[in-house]
Amino acid sequence: MHIKITQRLQALAESDYKAFNQKLIPTTYEIQGIRMPALKKLAKELASDLDIRFYLQNAEYTTYEHILLYGLVVGQVKDLSLEMFFRYFDPLILRFDNWAHVDCLISFLKLFKKYPDEVLTHFLPLKTYEGEFTKRTFVIFLMDHCMDQTHIDTTLIHLSEVPQGQYYVDMGIAWALSAGLIKFYESTLPYLEQRVFTKFVHNKAIQKARESYRISPEIKEYLKSMKMK
Repeated sequence: MHIKITQRLQALAESDYKAFNQKLIPTTYEIQGIRMPALKKLAKELASDLDIRFYLQNAEYTTYEHILLYGLVVGQVKDLSLEMFFRYFDPLILRFDNWAHVDCLISFLKLFKKYPDEVLTHFLPLKTYEGEFTKRTFVIFLMDHCMDQTHIDTTLIHLSEVPQGQYYVDMGIAWALSAGLIKFYESTLPYLEQRVFTKFVHNKAIQKARESYRISPEIKEYLKSMKMK
């Protein structure tokens, strides 16, 4: 199966897209240049394979796309319990070394939307894990799957407790806060008024929120006045 998958990936690679991604994604993995729709299509096909468990237990992680493919496959295997999902997915998180691995996979996995509370409980250790992209995984999960009426208060508390100071963690927190300002302004605003976050996160969240067409000009002006100098 490994040889077959490697050949399939090689066939999907595009040199121009590889060059584009190499400029955009800082990673230690080789980038082959495969578009996400093509990876998702291949993952859907593999997820229905009778030998899928063998692949999940013995997958290669030699390229940027191998990491994405594995995560996409795990997310589409039918009748996979939450426990088994974590058994396969947890080790993958430790292999993330760039923002795209995190953002592409965490937003895609429907299982997270189906079981947000169980996943949140399981992912709590990631909040203070030393790895930059493990913490970003926690942050992006909160933004993508817990930014709703039921979880907004808990989400904001968790965001305030994530250790700051790593660029891709801070950018993730700022992005999540801007989403909070757009969707739940009254709940999110006090965290900025009380200056809970670092200057970088605080100002970046305001910048991102002010770029949104979903926030009124009046609120944008107020947010502008709150920027840290």
